[in-house]
Amino acid sequence: MSGEMTHEEYKEQVSAVWKATGYLSVITIAEVAVALLYDFVLFPEGPRMPLNIFVILASLAKAFYIVAIFMHMKYERQALQMTVLLPTLFLVWAIIAFLWEGSAWLALRSIWF
Repeated sequence: MSGEMTHEEYKEQVSAVWKATGYLSVITIAEVAVALLYDFVLFPEGPRMPLNIFVILASLAKAFYIVAIFMHMKYERQALQMTVLLPTLFLVWAIIAFLWEGSAWLALRSIWF
């Protein structure tokens, strides 16, 4: 096995990169448009939680495409994917847990002190 790509494999890889770039561009444009229009047009006095959730989901979608296509994680074996992705998920869970616990401590501190 020489490790060289055929012309068809090369064209397929280039097509996947352009497709991912297009997805990332569309998601980014939608994210910026919603963020700019949310306060002025859609909900001038409304809650910000839907905007926050939309931005988080759009960022996760962009992160998925970056990791899957540009970092070639889509083409790796499942064991390597889990070795990389599970510690990341545990780290995100730890950050959420610490923020949750910190806000509980802050609430108790304002009651007792």
